Amino acid sequence: MIAFRFFSHFFQLSAFANIATGIWLWLAGHDLTRSAGDLWYELAPGSLNLSQVIVQRYLYPNIWEWLAVPLLLRPLWEALVGSFIVFLLLGGGVGFLNRQRR
Repeated sequence: MIAFRFFSHFFQLSAFANIATGIWLWLAGHDLTRSAGDLWYELAPGSLNLSQVIVQRYLYPNIWEWLAVPLLLRPLWEALVGSFIVFLLLGGGVGFLNRQRR
């Protein structure tokens, strides 16, 4: 039960961190209509390359091709809002499962 609560809070915090990042980038004057990968490469190219290596080498190579690349090709605002919705739904779903188990 503690694990469900932890993951619920983790996903909800990740969702709001995505929105906070988007607002921070917008206030910093970045163009949110550019692709997410382009802006990420401009801000921190090393971390983009490192995350690609970690996903392809240690997780599953097709995750990068099927999930990350289409997300990185979207405009940044779409990627942030989409990931916000997904993380919020995951957090709510895990929280709902936690309540059902009691």
